[in-house]
Amino acid sequence: MDRKYIENEHIVDRYLSGELTVREAREFERFCCAQPAILNDLPLPVSVKARLARRPADSTSADFKDLPSAAMRSALAAGEEGFDVAEEQLEWRRTSRGGVNRMVAIAMAVALVAAVAAAVVYSRQAGTATAQLQRLQREQTSRKMQAPGSVQTLRLQLSRAKPVEATTTIGWPVPPQLLDIFIDATDGKYNMFQITIDKVDEGRVMQLHRVARDSNRELRFKLNSSAFGPGDYLLKFEGYSWRGDLEDIGWLRLDMR
Repeated sequence: MDRKYIENEHIVDRYLSGELTVREAREFERFCCAQPAILNDLPLPVSVKARLARRPADSTSADFKDLPSAAMRSALAAGEEGFDVAEEQLEWRRTSRGGVNRMVAIAMAVALVAAVAAAVVYSRQAGTATAQLQRLQREQTSRKMQAPGSVQTLRLQLSRAKPVEATTTIGWPVPPQLLDIFIDATDGKYNMFQITIDKVDEGRVMQLHRVARDSNRELRFKLNSSAFGPGDYLLKFEGYSWRGDLEDIGWLRLDMR
């Protein structure tokens, strides 16, 4: 039994007129006891509401199937029994208020749980946003060209094949350094070179054209570390033939993190 069934089947009117069977009356009374908030809205006399709210229905003999239940008969006989209507009204209000208070308490508990969950989610999102902001700030700072505070000399050998891992680990110099790089070019037939620098998974950083080897037959060039952000850098070396064509010579992969 539910509220819709009570309205559709006119249970209240039939209950008051004694047309319900004992089973139907008992179900209605049990529903009213379990749902004080709904009972408060039903068009029942206050004395009947009070009886239904105070106790469950008593058992009734099978001889009274066509009569109202015990709770209904007790309410109708209240005048003869000295039934105090004012007292029953007060008891009814207390019962109804208790049901409402329980519903309010449950609603407040649910709202509190939702608020705590929202606070946890917000805290995590705020932490993630803060970490991302700090990372962007570091990258922005690292991309500003700064005067190098020292010089780091690197003497390196080229790899014939394109490397998939770093061939040299430099780290991220703080403060910035001037990287003085020497490449052994004694065995080659080229005197002029092109150096292409790409950041792995991002793109082209710079390209140096027609870099000549020195008197020691070494290819020498210098890079300011502050011109690069932290990451892996792939350096491709090509030599100019006597016709001016570019031919592959070798590779380097620098780990600057």
